[in-house]
Amino acid sequence: MKYSLFLSAALLFLLAASCTKNSNADSEAPVDTLALSYSVLKTLPHDQEAYTEGLLIDKGKVLESTGLNGKSWVAEVDPGTGVHTKKIVLDGQYFGEGISVINNKLYQLTYRTGVGFIYNATTYKQIGEFKFSNAEGWGMTHDNKNLIMSDGTEKLTYLDTANLSVVRTLTVTNEGQKLKNVNELEYVDGYIYANVYETSWIVKIDAASGKVVGRVDLSPLTEEVRRMYPNIDYLNGIAYDVNSKAFLVTGKNWPKAFLIRIQKPAVANP
Repeated sequence: MKYSLFLSAALLFLLAASCTKNSNADSEAPVDTLALSYSVLKTLPHDQEAYTEGLLIDKGKVLESTGLNGKSWVAEVDPGTGVHTKKIVLDGQYFGEGISVINNKLYQLTYRTGVGFIYNATTYKQIGEFKFSNAEGWGMTHDNKNLIMSDGTEKLTYLDTANLSVVRTLTVTNEGQKLKNVNELEYVDGYIYANVYETSWIVKIDAASGKVVGRVDLSPLTEEVRRMYPNIDYLNGIAYDVNSKAFLVTGKNWPKAFLIRIQKPAVANP
């Protein structure tokens, strides 16, 4: 999402809580045990007109979906140029949201219309649609069995790919507190990586428990892009490349995308 849901100071505090707590001004700041680091492997062009809602890599192909009524589409994107090679344009009544590909079907959510679309993942022809009961549709991924969607709350909803019925729901918690505004999703090896809307954070969620077990702050990338392009929107869009074991990330109306590797911080010698 979305135009502007004001993120509470409490959420920002929860994300970086252990970085800000300090009971003794003379002591060293405590270590954030959940902190992850990243390295930039490559900088790539990105369509600055794209209000990115979904991003994925399927069999080497980069797919992206965008939002805003009258500006929503799903496209196969050449990562080297940012040019769309295939494209599905949504009717103007729909605000496009997250996407996922499983079993040669491309699924797409919409924002507040309670409907999703199903396309053939090879031809991009629409082959069906489905309804969901969540008030809003945001991000989408899959765990090789079920689709997983976010709706802007702390809840993730698992959908059976056979009939799109709800299989289970998962509550995302960070430091014991519910984490709202969970947005774009990417499932990797038992974990769900998620953008947190209106922040530059990506959180790593244990798909079994819903607990945040890692988090990485990409605000340096946001600041780098914003210095040259001050009108960009928030970080959103995360896709995993199995070949390089790296993530492709970008933001809404960003002219750049970044291939990054997320890892644990190096441990300093005592």
